[in-house]
Amino acid sequence: MRPDSRTTIRPVGRGFPRGRGAGLAFLWFLLVGAVGCADDPPDPPTAEFELVPSPEPAPEYPDARLGIALPEEGERFSEGEAVEVHLTLSGFEVGVATPEGEERGLARAGDGQHVHLILNNERYQAIYDVDGPVRFTGLPPGNHLLRAFPGTDWHESVKTPGAFALRTFHVGEGEREPVVQPDEPLLTYSRPVGEYAGADADSILVDFYLSGVRLSPEGYRVRLSIEGMGEALITEWTPHVLVGLPEGEHTLALELLDPDGMPVSGEFNRTERTITVRAGGGG
Repeated sequence: MRPDSRTTIRPVGRGFPRGRGAGLAFLWFLLVGAVGCADDPPDPPTAEFELVPSPEPAPEYPDARLGIALPEEGERFSEGEAVEVHLTLSGFEVGVATPEGEERGLARAGDGQHVHLILNNERYQAIYDVDGPVRFTGLPPGNHLLRAFPGTDWHESVKTPGAFALRTFHVGEGEREPVVQPDEPLLTYSRPVGEYAGADADSILVDFYLSGVRLSPEGYRVRLSIEGMGEALITEWTPHVLVGLPEGEHTLALELLDPDGMPVSGEFNRTERTITVRAGGGG
């Protein structure tokens, strides 16, 4: 997909009901419509907006390397025990502004660059200090997954090989099983999240992390769905922006599809988030 291309999200059609009774109702609908259509006002236009590849090239951090030192892969913790996560990071600085960030026109983190740390499929935590541990408490028994990658101050993921970390750990005495296999296709949702207001609502970043798979028009793709408004396909692993999203709450889903257009198995390969868009107020 070229940087100047546009993808308009298609409205979701409701279709017609089925069955004999529904067929009679449909014929009645046609008769009434034929008589009254000249006087009836037209249907209101369906809300449309665009999913646009980011017009600015992504910053490159060829030396960025991120790792999870602790917990160890497959480590077991007792129920009620706190889990401390220790990250290692090189080739990327957290807590500083990303150069040329103001030119993006996107919501930015006031504290600068950071690491996106995700437990299971919860919303990510922004980590601005990788020298100290991140503690998780009160985790339920079972298998748990950690994912992490660096992000710019406008929350775009750094896609350098070696900048993504994956770790499975376990709580309690149940079976220890890997949550995902290291080489299997995996989609990690990143943005959008939270609330967008004022200028931040004009262009909203859509970004995710991919591992074990590549996107192409004829191969694997990512489907963005917005409840009640439509969907679009993403065929290139680059950041995109939503333009013209109306005010209100919106439930979005990102889903990984195989070359046949079918959802890829795995509990993390489809993620939903609800965001709020407001015309005014703080970002």
